[in-house]
Amino acid sequence: MRARLFDAGVTAGVLGLLYLERGLARPPAIAAIGIAMALALLFRRAYPVPVALVVCALGVAQLAVHPAVRMFDVVAVIAMYSVVKYQQRLFWGVLAGAGAAVGVVLAAWAEQRNTGNFGIVFTVLGAITVAAWVTAYSVRTRRLYVETLEERAATLQRERDHLAQLTAADERAVIARELHDVIAHSLSVMIVQADGAAYTLDPSAVQARQALDTIAATGRDALIDMRRVLAVLRGPGAERRRVGMSDLSDLAATSGLRLRLEGEAGPLGAAEELTAFRIVQESMTNTLRHAGPGASLTVRLERSGELLTITATDDGTGAGVVSEGHGLVGMRERVAMHGGKFAAGPVDGGGWRVRAEIPVAQ
Repeated sequence: MRARLFDAGVTAGVLGLLYLERGLARPPAIAAIGIAMALALLFRRAYPVPVALVVCALGVAQLAVHPAVRMFDVVAVIAMYSVVKYQQRLFWGVLAGAGAAVGVVLAAWAEQRNTGNFGIVFTVLGAITVAAWVTAYSVRTRRLYVETLEERAATLQRERDHLAQLTAADERAVIARELHDVIAHSLSVMIVQADGAAYTLDPSAVQARQALDTIAATGRDALIDMRRVLAVLRGPGAERRRVGMSDLSDLAATSGLRLRLEGEAGPLGAAEELTAFRIVQESMTNTLRHAGPGASLTVRLERSGELLTITATDDGTGAGVVSEGHGLVGMRERVAMHGGKFAAGPVDGGGWRVRAEIPVAQ
């Protein structure tokens, strides 16, 4: 809308120049040519080359009717400017500049016949034309540069979004593998308990024994199916050891990070304990990578009923985690799996804080 209003203002300005020449002796056809040239400027952005051709033809017609330079002939310079700036190929801009140069020569020749000022008119009109062409070329170069930057930024954003989706998918696969480990362990315990209970029953409790046998048989079938799925998710030779909060001290000692644990997590289910461990483990990794040399990590565990809050804060002076990498995405996915809340960000005065709220069963 602003561009259309601007073009309308330019057209109105040219018509104003035509009006200022009303007192000069001229044939009536000159007024019609001037109006047509001015109105053509309304389409200079969408159709720069056709508009330039129309203006060129009208300019030649004007010199044929009455060979003299008019103020509204500035339309030819504006049309050339539009071709250089808006046309996709610069070839057309070069042609427009050549056409404008021819127009300058014709205008100077016409003034030579009228006033004998060929040199003055040629110099002035030539300087204006060259200045307009160079300005249009500079604006064109700037516009193309900005468009290139915008396209590059859009491409990087698409790649970043795609990478985030791939990262989330990979992390969900890891979580799925670990959950299958937990479920397989729980099924094994259930089968053992059902078999043990069946041996302690009185021989006369036939129905109870049959129920326990059914539970054990169903658990065995489910465990076999679970191991098949787990083998596909893990891939060949990817055996894992179940980890928990008790392994954090050994992990810190191995990494060389100064870790301070505060509070108690209390009794946790297997999946909840694994999620809490991974959050603290990833916080330790981020501290080692981004907090700078000599940084320490303080992990506070707060258990309030059915909610476990984990707050991991480092005292580093590094740049911190400035974007959502694999680690933050993984922690966010794990917390979301339990229906909890996750937040991470810099701390005033330096450092980085991770806070996770995980609902836990009593």
